[in-house]
Amino acid sequence: MKQLKLSVSHREAVGTAASKRLRKQGIIPGIIYGKSGNECISVNEAELRKLMRATSGTASLISVTSDKGSAKLTIIEKLFREPSTGAFLHVDFHEVSANEPMHTTLPVHTVGEAVGVKFENGTLEILHHTLHVKCLPKNLPEFINVDITELHAGHSIHVKDLPPIEGVTFLGDPETVVISCSDGRKAAAEAEAAAAPVAEAKESETAKPATEAAPAK
Repeated sequence: MKQLKLSVSHREAVGTAASKRLRKQGIIPGIIYGKSGNECISVNEAELRKLMRATSGTASLISVTSDKGSAKLTIIEKLFREPSTGAFLHVDFHEVSANEPMHTTLPVHTVGEAVGVKFENGTLEILHHTLHVKCLPKNLPEFINVDITELHAGHSIHVKDLPPIEGVTFLGDPETVVISCSDGRKAAAEAEAAAAPVAEAKESETAKPATEAAPAK
């Protein structure tokens, strides 16, 4: 479990105009949602950027301390960015309780090189880069490691195939395909078979004798 710390400021002014003024000063507006009450906050953009680098590719608990309140244990629920520049616009935190199960998503990391890619002309496809889970905060892993070494071409790894993680429950359909290895040879054969009738039709059309023109009257 990775736990980080972040200091923020309580925010009174809300609304579009107030948020724009903050962003011009290098401060990002945000909010903490939770049982202890929702709190509007603001956070230094440089500190938020540092936090996002530290959490990249992992699930993390964040102890957020406001200048007008005690520390709250949270996870980042959503980070809003400007589509064209990627600039931070707003950040939402969700308060969690140390003694209550939490719902969150975990990143999927692969380990090894699939035998289907290495020897069988297959292509690895990660269909789900994150998975929904339930666990107590103390049991939150940083990510889900999936060993793909024995994955053959034409085979898949489902949620039900993942190794158990102590204290963590995978949510959703256990039959969901997380990672697959496409069968390159089968795909090539199918493409060739599909192309054959088209090629034969074109060849047949080319081989037809030209129609003689009707004699002039």
